Amino acid sequence: MLKKLSFVLFLISSLFYAQQTEEELKNILYDIEFCTSGSKEIVKIENIITICRMNSYQDCIALGYLKIANIYNKNGDVKKAFYYIDKVEKENLINEKTDFEIVLYFNLIKSMLYYGVGERVKALQQMDEIYEKTMKQKNAYYTYLINWQYAGFYNEMGETEKALKKIKIAYQYSKIYRENKNNQYKMHKTQLAWSYKTTAYLAAVYVDLGKLDSAKIYVQESLADLKKTNDKGVVYFTFFNAAKYYRTIKDFKNVQHYLWICKKIANNNFKNEAHRKPVANELKSLYEEMKEKDSAAFYVNELLNIQAVKEKQSHDLNDIIDKKEDIEDKKEKKFTERLVWILLGSIVIGVLFIFLFGNYYRKYKSRNPDTIDMPYLPPVQECIFNEVIQLAKENNAEFLTRFNEYSPRFTEELLKVSSLKISEIRFCAYIYLNFSTKEIAEYTHTSIRTVQTKKYNLRKKLSVPGDMDIYVWFSKLLK
Repeated sequence: MLKKLSFVLFLISSLFYAQQTEEELKNILYDIEFCTSGSKEIVKIENIITICRMNSYQDCIALGYLKIANIYNKNGDVKKAFYYIDKVEKENLINEKTDFEIVLYFNLIKSMLYYGVGERVKALQQMDEIYEKTMKQKNAYYTYLINWQYAGFYNEMGETEKALKKIKIAYQYSKIYRENKNNQYKMHKTQLAWSYKTTAYLAAVYVDLGKLDSAKIYVQESLADLKKTNDKGVVYFTFFNAAKYYRTIKDFKNVQHYLWICKKIANNNFKNEAHRKPVANELKSLYEEMKEKDSAAFYVNELLNIQAVKEKQSHDLNDIIDKKEDIEDKKEKKFTERLVWILLGSIVIGVLFIFLFGNYYRKYKSRNPDTIDMPYLPPVQECIFNEVIQLAKENNAEFLTRFNEYSPRFTEELLKVSSLKISEIRFCAYIYLNFSTKEIAEYTHTSIRTVQTKKYNLRKKLSVPGDMDIYVWFSKLLK
């Protein structure tokens, strides 16, 4: 029953998506919030990819794969995330014609994956490869995005000064992007909301540097920004970093307030442990600092439960991709077998065709009445024939006289068909001797076009059938 329902939903969604342009489908993908995404969203993206593939929307397919990779990465399944990154590369979806936003997205996600498996050098190299191209785009959204990711890497690596430099750039350009003067940027709901995160992140970096006065300014600004967006991911991120600041200044009441809101958002909206675990860790540490042992113990158990949920989520997501891989393997095997049979069938048909054509051609050559038969010539006649050919090649004035001696009935039979001028009879003699258009033009010192025109006029005067070669017609004239 569930399978039937899923199939019906797929058909309905397919009919809906099929009416969309590539740009509209890309917008749908951009607005899928990956923080709250799970298996349901993956199925939705796969449906969109199917429609995009039917319409050869390459950018849309690439974006779909990247969104799925991001969801798996967020859920801690790096292997599956890399699987979809590899699909983008194997299908050659990133090339010179690809929209730059997707190229940037590809590099950012791949960089995050490398960083997640401890390949920090590769992660930064992936960013460095695209950084200059990104800056040349002069696009505030792209500029803020790549600098924000640099800031995140540097902060986790303990290089806080470098992180501060990058997050300042990200903060500056995120504001330019939000202002969107002259409507020069595409504004996607999710992307617009996430641009507010730079303020909270800047506050967090100042906290790490111990610059609490600066941190306070950006904490207050980030809290004020929440009036402009209700995105749960932004609210969570803002409150989590605000709690970090208040904990540093020992304002435990505010720390509890913001962390409890974060916990509520994580439990009600997010489908993974990536948001619940940090909150539980912070609350555990907070209660340990406040000497509240029972509360601290509660969050120790909470962390164990979160780990168990994570393992179940990973198992569910793995089932989806494993089933998909199995289906794709079977499809590929069937396609290969079908291709082999088609190839073998084509070879058999080709060999059969060659055999039948050869057999038919031999019979046709032996029976075809429209072939030019050159009669056997006795030695004397052969001598005259050679002389006639030579006179024809020289365009000699004696050519027609000698030709009539060689073939005395030719002119007589020709005039029975139509009254022709001497020049036309002379031209007919060249054709009768089987000279080609090019040869006639060369021997009579005329152009090929002139010879073709004369042939055309003769066909009309002599009423040569349209489906008969004029050389064949002349070869039958004396029979």
